[in-house]
Amino acid sequence: MALAFLGACGAHEGGTCSGSLYHCAAQDEILECRSGTWVAVPCKGPDGCHAVPGGVACDVTGNQEGDGCPTAMEGTGFCRGTSPQSMFTCRATQVVKLQDCASCLATSTSIVCTP
Repeated sequence: MALAFLGACGAHEGGTCSGSLYHCAAQDEILECRSGTWVAVPCKGPDGCHAVPGGVACDVTGNQEGDGCPTAMEGTGFCRGTSPQSMFTCRATQVVKLQDCASCLATSTSIVCTP
């Protein structure tokens, strides 16, 4: 899953910022402006961090449990794995495993995890 964000030039981890801004720091990392400071967040999915029309996108589908996720993804989920498949969500800016599934299907509007 990739999510579009606003971009910002000249960003670096630990630097000052203002507003709700995001910037690709590397192929596998996005910077998010949190409380006036740039914070690095991993984008370990196959699409990494990349430009999209109107901003940038961070693919967190490869992030492990406990890895960070962008604030804008709070409450969103994704499926991963082959045996067992698992359902994950972004909670309090961290990836959290919700449960293992016999099958997991994510669409743009829902996630179905069959136990």
